[in-house]
Amino acid sequence: MILVGAIVQVYLPWYTMGMAFGIISYLLLLPSRSAFVVGGGAGFILWALAAIWMDKQFPSTLPGRMAQLLPLGGSVMALYLLTGVFGGLTGALWSWAGSKLRGSH
Repeated sequence: MILVGAIVQVYLPWYTMGMAFGIISYLLLLPSRSAFVVGGGAGFILWALAAIWMDKQFPSTLPGRMAQLLPLGGSVMALYLLTGVFGGLTGALWSWAGSKLRGSH
């Protein structure tokens, strides 16, 4: 899921990662609970690592300023984790929905 998510996000909008996860869960007949956990983990890893990689490749003051603006105490690492949480939720919900299309329990 991480590999497919990374490929589609290079060329398509952010939400296509979730759609790809849903399609994968549907095609692989993943049970709902497994799809939710695997999709959530893959989304978290993908988005958190992408945030860290982009910050290292293209240094900017924006992550630090966003960490100050949000209630994160100025921690850029907390911002990366928060980004991963949103990616994880996106991946988990789409994967769960894809598994539910098949009627998996």
